[in-house]
Amino acid sequence: MDREGTSGMINAQKMRSEMELSHKIIDALCYSYQGVYYANTTTGQVRCYRMARAVRDKFGSQFGNGDYETHFYNFVRNVIYYEDQKLFEPILTIAGLRKIFSRQMSYSFSYRMLIDNEIHYGQVEALRVLDSKDEIVLAFKSMDKQHQLMVNEYEKEQHRIQEIISHLKNVALTPLESIISEGKNVKLGLESQDTAIESIDKIIRDSQFLLKFLQVIVSDKNDNREKLEEAIMRFKYLEK
Repeated sequence: MDREGTSGMINAQKMRSEMELSHKIIDALCYSYQGVYYANTTTGQVRCYRMARAVRDKFGSQFGNGDYETHFYNFVRNVIYYEDQKLFEPILTIAGLRKIFSRQMSYSFSYRMLIDNEIHYGQVEALRVLDSKDEIVLAFKSMDKQHQLMVNEYEKEQHRIQEIISHLKNVALTPLESIISEGKNVKLGLESQDTAIESIDKIIRDSQFLLKFLQVIVSDKNDNREKLEEAIMRFKYLEK
């Protein structure tokens, strides 16, 4: 066999190996993602390897096979929550895909879907197949469980904050209000004793400062840890 024939055979074997590896990558994605699509930026075609049940129910089993821009335009305009549709603009067209993958290997973001009047959460990962510049895989994953876990953690944090605020109210506010009131009463009986009056004045001033400080901390505006910390750090002792 001449050199040209040998080179052709090697190239053919390399192409077969790359195709097999590409299919293995796509198969692996199908285990973790509910929707997996192959797109060719040269031909403008898309092919579905796995489709989420909600997408199949809405668009039919042939959705995702054919013209990329037609299919994904319909998907975004009819399923994606309207405020998140702009997130898809960079990958909504073949030209957009080419632009993104001319300078990077992957592109991902999270989004919301509106299905049967319910909000669902998802994530898309778009990546180049090996070193190919015109072969892209788009993988879609449901993030509903992860979002619910985040909501649960947020609710736990809110509960902890409310416990702290309730404790501060019970432990500090009532005694401070009493100190200020009693200090004012004592001052009325010590008007001729300048030194005592000066001491009582300081007690009242400092108690009023602490009361103001705690009122800032327990404000309903401080509904998360960051706001609570900011309120504490912003408050200065000189603000008596």
